[in-house]
Amino acid sequence: MNPNPQRPSAARGIRRGYVVAGAVLAFMWLGEANEPAWAHAVRAAFLLLLIPPLLLRTNRRLTAAFYESAHPGPALARLIAARILIVSAALVASAFLSHLMDPHTAHDTTALGIRILCVLLTIPLQIRAAHRARAGGVHPSARPTLSAPRVICAKLGLIAAALLAQMLIDPYVANAQVLTAAAIAVTVTVLGPRVHAKLLIAPTPRTSGQRSRARATT
Repeated sequence: MNPNPQRPSAARGIRRGYVVAGAVLAFMWLGEANEPAWAHAVRAAFLLLLIPPLLLRTNRRLTAAFYESAHPGPALARLIAARILIVSAALVASAFLSHLMDPHTAHDTTALGIRILCVLLTIPLQIRAAHRARAGGVHPSARPTLSAPRVICAKLGLIAAALLAQMLIDPYVANAQVLTAAAIAVTVTVLGPRVHAKLLIAPTPRTSGQRSRARATT
């Protein structure tokens, strides 16, 4: 009998999260089909520098509001809307950066629309995951959270390795861009859960104490 049934479930959630993260990073790397490897790296690094600081901070604040609200529906709507807005704005900014790097090349707006559509299609999954997490009863302030600097450094290291790999295989392989994107997805899926604990920061006692006092007064 498992003494702590929540641990396997949490581990599965972490693994699923890194499968999704690997697919997203691979999708980001693909970008425009005619981009050189350095352009993939610049655009992916731009997204990694832009999204985590905004998304992690906003996600922590709005997730706490979702857990504490007596009417979680509107709070969850604000949380998901903020996530989608941040990611979609970053994708638009990335497309604009691609245009600045190579203004003479025709850029496919359909590809940008497909990326944003894929973000919108995650809404049902986000709703399901949020309600399941809230049912677990553990407030976000009591759980370790991802550190934006650590996440950025890890992903920039991955992008640098991907850039080097594509530059090395590009003269010999026809679809070096696709192979590199696939390697990114596999690397994140396999190694992500193993290094996940090193990307976390523990909640501060001050924050936890404030949450405890706030619950005691309600």
